[in-house]
Amino acid sequence: MFKKIRFRYVFVLYAIVLSVCVFNIYPTHDDWGYASPSKVENLLSRLMPSKTFWRPLDALYGYLLGYAPYLFPQLNHAIVLVGHFILCVILFFLLRKFTKRKSSLYIGTLFFCLSPGIVASITQTDYINQIWAMVAGVTSCFYFLKTMKINRKIYYLLWLSFAFLATLIKENGIVWFIAPVMFNFICNLTNSNENLKELIKKHIVLFLIGILGICLYFAVRFILMGEIALGNSVNNLTSTVKHANRYTIDFSLFNIVKNYCYVFGGAATSIDTLAFFLKPRNWIVLFITSLVSILFILCLCSGLVGILKNKQRVFYLVIGLFICAGFISSPYVVMGHAGEVTAYEMTFSLAVILGIILDNAFTSRIMKIITVLMFICMIGVSAHKFWVMHDYTSSVNSFLIEHKADFKNTPSKIFVYFVEDIPEEGHASYRYPIGHGLGNGHAFKSLWNWKPEIKTQSFKNMDDVNFTPESLPEYDTV
Repeated sequence: MFKKIRFRYVFVLYAIVLSVCVFNIYPTHDDWGYASPSKVENLLSRLMPSKTFWRPLDALYGYLLGYAPYLFPQLNHAIVLVGHFILCVILFFLLRKFTKRKSSLYIGTLFFCLSPGIVASITQTDYINQIWAMVAGVTSCFYFLKTMKINRKIYYLLWLSFAFLATLIKENGIVWFIAPVMFNFICNLTNSNENLKELIKKHIVLFLIGILGICLYFAVRFILMGEIALGNSVNNLTSTVKHANRYTIDFSLFNIVKNYCYVFGGAATSIDTLAFFLKPRNWIVLFITSLVSILFILCLCSGLVGILKNKQRVFYLVIGLFICAGFISSPYVVMGHAGEVTAYEMTFSLAVILGIILDNAFTSRIMKIITVLMFICMIGVSAHKFWVMHDYTSSVNSFLIEHKADFKNTPSKIFVYFVEDIPEEGHASYRYPIGHGLGNGHAFKSLWNWKPEIKTQSFKNMDDVNFTPESLPEYDTV
């Protein structure tokens, strides 16, 4: 079936279809705050670390986009897609190193490309940092592996430099100081006859070099900021209490297990979460996608048991890679906001593991049928999520256009208030009340070339609103 199929043609078709889908998504939520046009006089202050975040490349990109705000969000979407396509190609060639069957190569690659777990990440312009932190991290891993073949200092430097770059793009990139060491140790442990003691000794040295890189990052951050305070932040786009401590670091066992379930579930299954979270609920779709996902995972577990009996080294390689995948996603699970948007890295890792399992396991007719059903569900659920997000973001965009028609002049100061008496129904990034999609007011900047100064305030109900537009003469628009 796969022998006559060429990757380049499949990839071009995939790139075209995905681009059409993504470019039909309008900005919502955090898109209005991150990597959006931000022309500021004091760029240097924007590049400095804050208590929660230090993402200077986000600030720099937003500043440059401020010179051409009309490119938002199309340029943002393009940058996200380029990063995603790079990772798809890297995954293909990585699987080609690990697999012999062409079917395993294609299924592993398509699992990542078609997974519903990546939809939230590649449709939001806010996730430029997540995608490109992954690109920089995988590149650092490549240079680390080069150091194992060619022991030259330049490759050590490139490994640490790209890991540092990944961390500057987004904080979860810090795992790439250690992840390549784990990956190389696992591969060497399961594929070579090297002395275990020597292997451990060599990798402890490499591990310490990675720790040194982490220390360097925090040292630079401390020098620039004067302190290192992570977590306990209020969401930048709102002042409501419910978002407080969203980024609090929590090492409790319950929080970690719960978040790993979210991340793994979003990456490994084709369950249509929208069929459950959005009304009217579609129990039939939810049942079918859940059943197929469970059967698919059971088939893989069965194949893994067969590998344990016949190819123990491959079995331990898979287990080791699974632990490595968990480590790469670990920054998300110690925070309080893990979910579908944080499943991207895990999906990439599981695609590698899936290809290795299918390449070494006995594939029965039942397993082939379930795999086909799984991919049908993945395509259907991904299409559903794209459509729901397009429909929701279109309504947000329509609201903005209608609002702009009410004003002839460009205001310089705007006051935006929201009454929260509408139940907040929705899921992940796909659908919420219009106010949430408007970034609690920050979206209005886009109507007037990102120039106005905006102040926002939320109220529980209309009785709390104790002013009228006439009582706020300092604002041009209320």
